[in-house]
Amino acid sequence: MWLNRRSHPFRTAVRVCEADAVTTEPTHADDASPAPSMPTSVRVATIAMAILAALFLTYGALLWYGFDTALANTVGDGSTITRDQAEQFLRTSVIVFLVLGVVLALSAWFLPRRQPWARWLGVAVSAVLIMLSLFTILSAGGIPIYTLLVLVLALATITSLLSRTTGAYIPRLRSRA
Repeated sequence: MWLNRRSHPFRTAVRVCEADAVTTEPTHADDASPAPSMPTSVRVATIAMAILAALFLTYGALLWYGFDTALANTVGDGSTITRDQAEQFLRTSVIVFLVLGVVLALSAWFLPRRQPWARWLGVAVSAVLIMLSLFTILSAGGIPIYTLLVLVLALATITSLLSRTTGAYIPRLRSRA
């Protein structure tokens, strides 16, 4: 089809488009079976791990930002803990929170991409968080709200990661030979 360009100063004709016969041969993309849809258990685990990662990364960043204030509150007046011990404890806490946040973020990112290591890393970290939360609840003599939130999210994560639907969606870590 030819189109006359009247607005152009030289008034040249321009070829626009000519449609030829369209073939309906199957392509390689059509032959592949569609990827299975993501089960709800994988979505729940991904969301719970992402929330836990955000909590730990935020808490670690806030602890690092307010390090001097946290140090002064930890040492206090007439405390049995020295300033060096409190500094070492707070630095260790910051590192632990940041490492847990990064590990959980990686697991949450790669789990929907069907990486088996992300599933098992999420199970391991969630199990550790459940044990630490229970220890904190028992030793504190009460239930701090932050610990309760971590406990509920870790329980949701581990039950979702160990469900049958997640096991069917995520390939095995090692294939049998």
